[in-house]
Amino acid sequence: MSRIALIGAGGVIFTQNMIKDILMTDVLKDSEIVLMDIDADRLNNSKIIIEKLSDKIGVKPIVHATTDLHEAVRNADYVITMFRSGNFALQESEQTIPRKYGVDQVVADSMGPGGVFRGLRTLRDLFKVLDTMEIECPGAYLLNYVNPMSMNTIALNRRAKKVKVIGLCHSVPHTAKQLSKYIDVDYKKLDYLVAGVNHQAFFLKFEVDGEDMYPKLREAMNDPEIYKQDKVRFELLRHFGYFPTESSGHGSEYIPYIRKRQDLIDKFCSLEPNAEKDYSMEKGTSGASIKVCAEFQEKNEKQIQGLLAGTEELDISPSDEYAIQIIKAIESNVTLNANLNVINHGLIPTLPPECSVEVPCLVNADGISPQAVADYPEQLAGLNRSMINLHMMGAEGALSCDKKKIFQAIALDPLTAAVCSLDEIQAMTNEMFENFKKEISPDFFK
Repeated sequence: MSRIALIGAGGVIFTQNMIKDILMTDVLKDSEIVLMDIDADRLNNSKIIIEKLSDKIGVKPIVHATTDLHEAVRNADYVITMFRSGNFALQESEQTIPRKYGVDQVVADSMGPGGVFRGLRTLRDLFKVLDTMEIECPGAYLLNYVNPMSMNTIALNRRAKKVKVIGLCHSVPHTAKQLSKYIDVDYKKLDYLVAGVNHQAFFLKFEVDGEDMYPKLREAMNDPEIYKQDKVRFELLRHFGYFPTESSGHGSEYIPYIRKRQDLIDKFCSLEPNAEKDYSMEKGTSGASIKVCAEFQEKNEKQIQGLLAGTEELDISPSDEYAIQIIKAIESNVTLNANLNVINHGLIPTLPPECSVEVPCLVNADGISPQAVADYPEQLAGLNRSMINLHMMGAEGALSCDKKKIFQAIALDPLTAAVCSLDEIQAMTNEMFENFKKEISPDFFK
């Protein structure tokens, strides 16, 4: 019987998806489940809804809830981290301060000044989880959903001694489903190979029944109605030859070609004249994630109240979350093929060995086996390396609590370098350190 700990389980909706997948999987339904959150009220809501969910599915799981991290991970086989560090005001500052210096971000959770400081905030909490696991459950898996994925994966793996750290992201399957719509084929018929770095991996193979679908995708790109849905990604396909993961809006933050001038932002990241809302993360409007996350939280809170009151129906359809699929594959020894975030170690030879890559992995009772990717196109490696520079320097700065390295990480960001001088980057970094002084490790200020 496995022991599975969910850290950040006060996020009721995401937690509900995880739990129902566990309870509806034969090999996992008898697992011991531990819910942990620092907010006791939200944690209690999760526990109540899980009890309702269990009754509906017709199982009687072993579920514990605690606000104590040590208790939560003690003797765990798998620990899933899925929390948000801090509040919306901090998230907003990660965008508004850089924008004063000309760095226009959409989400600011993976790259750029906002992404680096998001990393410093989240790693302070993730390091606590990792260090506690090393005491309470050495050798367990840490399955992390928390961004910035690459910076976190590098830093956590360097700090880990016996804990096995894996990064999880939805962008590969989500992109595959979007591509199937562009070329009008059944998603289940797609055969693809994707590799690169998180939020900028590329579809190296894209086939249906052995036939290359790239010609059909390029034909679709020439349809204005399809092109306008994904302008930045189609431009990367046009100029670099392959289609990337992550949305056009979010992906526009990672390259120096779009967000450095307003006319380019207007050309590639603007809304349609009749758009229902004045913001879109998918399109890439400035600061869109702030409004999207606030809207998402409001929707979730209403849904939670409805579930608690019994006025809203519990959905028991499988969510197919990566974390539970991975645990199922290990426990059942039925092989799963999934794109996961791991340390490179030569998997993509043209990328640094200690960087984080997102590559196909085989998962079964032997564990997680990342697969090497041969002949990775050099133009794609070049794009990836411009992101990796920030990932690795940011992770080094977080591990050593070195302000200079954090400045250097931000200075190496492709978008920041396209719009700011070094003195401007230093001033911006200084302002962000002051703003986030209470949210990051105090060792930065010794």
